[in-house]
Amino acid sequence: MLVVSAGLSYAETSPVVQPKPPAGTPPTWEGGLFFSYLTGDYGLDRRTDIYYGSVMIKRYLSKGDITLTVPYLDIPSNGVTFVGGTAEADTSATGGSGLGDILLKGRYYAVEQDGPLPFIDLVGSIKFPTADEDKGLGTGEFDFTALSEFTWRLGDSPWSALAELGYTFVGKMPGVDMKNRWLYSVGLAYEVDPKITLSGYLDGRTAIFEGQENPLSILLMGQYKFRPDLRLDTLFEFGLTDGSPDFGVTLGLRKRI
Repeated sequence: MLVVSAGLSYAETSPVVQPKPPAGTPPTWEGGLFFSYLTGDYGLDRRTDIYYGSVMIKRYLSKGDITLTVPYLDIPSNGVTFVGGTAEADTSATGGSGLGDILLKGRYYAVEQDGPLPFIDLVGSIKFPTADEDKGLGTGEFDFTALSEFTWRLGDSPWSALAELGYTFVGKMPGVDMKNRWLYSVGLAYEVDPKITLSGYLDGRTAIFEGQENPLSILLMGQYKFRPDLRLDTLFEFGLTDGSPDFGVTLGLRKRI
């Protein structure tokens, strides 16, 4: 899923164990830079390479956080567009480069883990249609996503189980048959040591355009903490269906302010 996933921007939609400020600490800011490369045929007769960069600004609150993501896209060939931060086959898209769709996302830390009850975060996002739809960089319509994120810390072990379930109300382009979308993911995370966390997910979505395969991918992620306020993120995506890129890689750097 674009990082940009699970499904918002490619750097921000893919599921990861979200760091939260320790209890009793004041709210903080965080800034990040992300770069993604995706390649795949998306069920077409040609391969499309996509380059995706984004700037992220996050404000941590006492019971949640708010994130603004501003992306830049380069799609050198035609036939692929972006919907809700993910690549989709669209033969009318001509390709090009420019500002992508800006994303505003809010998260509420709803439930703390208590016995079998997991951590639960409630997330809502708005995709603003700032991308050029004529180039296939977006649809020119607003999208709205609501989802829940679940995290179970497995006892005193370094393992955590993770899941996500959401739904996107997709803004409909005139004259195009488009469907709303379900989002889901399940995975495991392992804290190698206080600096390194590794995770893997099965990440899926339902298709937006009639006749296309549902996107389904394996995501492998790593996070390295240079220090408590500076983190390096990596993500590798391996598509399992024509609805997903065949391969994707993302690098990101985040800094607490």
